[in-house]
Amino acid sequence: MTAAVAGARWRPSRNVAIAAGLGALAAAVYLYASSRDRENLDYFVRLADAMMHGRLYLTEAPSWLTELIPRDGVWYVAYPPMPAVMLIPFVALLGPDLHEQIASAIFGGIGVGLTYLVLCRFALEERVRVLLALVFAFGTCFFYTAEAGNTWYLSHVVAVVFATAALLLALERRLPLAVGVLLGLAVLSRLPVVLTAPAYAALLVGLGWPPRLPADRPAALRSAILFGAGLAVPLVVLALYDVARFGSPFELGYSLIPGVLQEPYYQQGIFSIAYIPRHVYAILFQSWKYGDDFPWITPSWWGLAVPLTTPLFLWLLKARWRDPRVAWSAVGVGLALIPLVTHGNVGFTQFGYRFSLDLQPLLFVVLATVFERGMPRLAVVAAVLSIAACTYGAWAIGAGYVDF
Repeated sequence: MTAAVAGARWRPSRNVAIAAGLGALAAAVYLYASSRDRENLDYFVRLADAMMHGRLYLTEAPSWLTELIPRDGVWYVAYPPMPAVMLIPFVALLGPDLHEQIASAIFGGIGVGLTYLVLCRFALEERVRVLLALVFAFGTCFFYTAEAGNTWYLSHVVAVVFATAALLLALERRLPLAVGVLLGLAVLSRLPVVLTAPAYAALLVGLGWPPRLPADRPAALRSAILFGAGLAVPLVVLALYDVARFGSPFELGYSLIPGVLQEPYYQQGIFSIAYIPRHVYAILFQSWKYGDDFPWITPSWWGLAVPLTTPLFLWLLKARWRDPRVAWSAVGVGLALIPLVTHGNVGFTQFGYRFSLDLQPLLFVVLATVFERGMPRLAVVAAVLSIAACTYGAWAIGAGYVDF
């Protein structure tokens, strides 16, 4: 056991205190940066209120909520329901006029705190852990997503919280049933997260690379079974939810949104390999917009390439791919990318490439393994540039300096 990891194990109170401080800082910044206007794309607030009254549907459909699904005189929210469930305490306390950004900022802060605790499972200096957590909070598209807090963004934030909590337990190789349940709750926020499950299972049981079973095979098998059972519980809930809404466990609702298949970006259906080039462009090449007037450089609602949003992610290329933590994280990322890059919509409106948030907890696992060997000054500069780029992007969008 390395000294850094030993310190993480033997100083839990310090680690928790730092995690709580970073989480509180992030939540405060998100809340400060967020709009003072109530978010009108409040699908989940309305669904949370409906759930409190024993309904899975809405009884009215405002004209600006264009993605509600009409059925038998009522309307259904197309998206998986976990964000609405998480909003129930807020709606109970603050009422159906809740500013969704408040909940999003709090959930975002929790995600940042959990990320720091995940980083404590690696042989990193404390200052490196803190810097990486700050990059997670303010140097990725998580910043804008958490502070904006509308329906689509809230789904990402809630998914990150549950996936990161699952990752923390998986790296500690304990409570496999809880790992499965937590990852399943992330799936109930963002469906592509389910394809990261092999990575969580492998980290949980200590699977080697190339794939080989750990020495204690009975314990590994028991953990894998419990993980699968835990993951199955939320998936069964989702299936029952879809049966209650649409009469089938296989009907997720997206294709039922009125007019969605007539949208120009879904000309080949919702999923097609024909859409891969547009995602490659969005991930790697989408740039800032340049103009002659202040502020001269502005974001595009189409997004921003990941290396421009978060230059620190370039250090992923320095990962040692035979490290099981790296290899299995890459497997999870690769599988989850399949539905993301074949989806007709690249994620607009957005800052950065918001679909990367479905993968971000695993990407930070890989980054952490890179910096276990030390964090060079150039990487520190890249971390600072990441924070600067995302902070500027959030400010520019908030000030109205953004368009397509």
